[in-house]
Amino acid sequence: MRRTIGRAALARPLQLAALPIAAIALTGASGPTGGDPHQRAFVLSNIYFAAAPEDGVCQPIAAGALESFLASLSADEQAALSAPGKRAELEKLMGERLGFRRMALRAGNSGGRSASARLPADLAPGATPTPEQVRAIARLNDFPKGRGALAFQNHVIAYDSCTNPEDFPQLAKGYRTYDGATAFGMNLDDKAGRAGFTGPDGESGVDNQLWRAIGCVAAFRESGNPATAKGTMFSARAPTLIAISGIDDPRNDSDVTVTVMASADAITKNAVGGALARATFDADPDPALRATTRGRIVDGVLTTDPFDIRLNYKEQILDAPRILKGARIRATLQDDGGIEGGFYGYYTLASFYSSIEQMTVNGANLSRVSCPGVRQAIDKLADGYRDPRTGRFTAISSALGFFGVAAFVNDGAQAAR
Repeated sequence: MRRTIGRAALARPLQLAALPIAAIALTGASGPTGGDPHQRAFVLSNIYFAAAPEDGVCQPIAAGALESFLASLSADEQAALSAPGKRAELEKLMGERLGFRRMALRAGNSGGRSASARLPADLAPGATPTPEQVRAIARLNDFPKGRGALAFQNHVIAYDSCTNPEDFPQLAKGYRTYDGATAFGMNLDDKAGRAGFTGPDGESGVDNQLWRAIGCVAAFRESGNPATAKGTMFSARAPTLIAISGIDDPRNDSDVTVTVMASADAITKNAVGGALARATFDADPDPALRATTRGRIVDGVLTTDPFDIRLNYKEQILDAPRILKGARIRATLQDDGGIEGGFYGYYTLASFYSSIEQMTVNGANLSRVSCPGVRQAIDKLADGYRDPRTGRFTAISSALGFFGVAAFVNDGAQAAR
């Protein structure tokens, strides 16, 4: 059971002031030629964990698993392996000492050196193994009982600190959670308890326990800077679309319909490398990648009712959909036809950790991430959607900022309905 979502007054995301928009028809910059004046659509160029500006926090930064392993070695080994040029040797030693396993399931690039795995007879060449087949592969290749998982786009089966973080708690020793008092987000449960943050604009009771868990990890702090995020495209090959319909007044409207859906098309870049505005996108017909809710626009700021959404997240080797429960959108509709704001809701632990696990231990080491540290933190700080059987929370409050530009959307599924 999740915590109750309240209807408290909501502050604007990322400290953005509402921008003036034509009050009748979406013409000029706000409405592409031929567009329906009662609709606006956007393609999101980035969805990211927004890092609130606050001095004196995360000192020192959270240690990654490789740094924690180095700290556990003898003084002589530390002296011999602490130089940057010794990193590959240190990673190899960590894998050998801790019993990591990695085996290729098919010929070709497997993201690193991997011996070929013995495969069950019922696995077709090149096919992705079923969960039962993964367990069979682990048994055939003498993995620890009940351990191992697919990694690197399902090209390998691995046993390491990312696939099985619970087996390597020693690598979380140098991990630290965010100790600041400020974070982006919303007051999702209409409470202002000690666990809540204060928003950058002064809103109390902000629920963002995911940032509490990961806010001192260097990779998230760097990518979460809004100035950096605005110039960065993520999941560009499978972006998210937002469509707002039923708009009578783009500045103030008490009832609009908001649909979040996946795009079947990749983002096209403009001349300076950003997302090309007013391009046309086909909506993905998969109903699991679509959700609709009601919303309202006040002084150019859109706020929606809570709804469950599934956001594509495909980047390099990652394919880990973000599943948010009880989520709201709060965003500023900009006078150039763009949008800037965030998704605020409860990120399921399983879908969040999938993005960490799919980094692989090599990627985690490169990014200075401790998979065991992250796993322990999100499990401890989870605060939404309690499993009635286990009594444990299955989701964690979060804030995902986004930037988007105006777009046209061909929505065949909506037309069919």
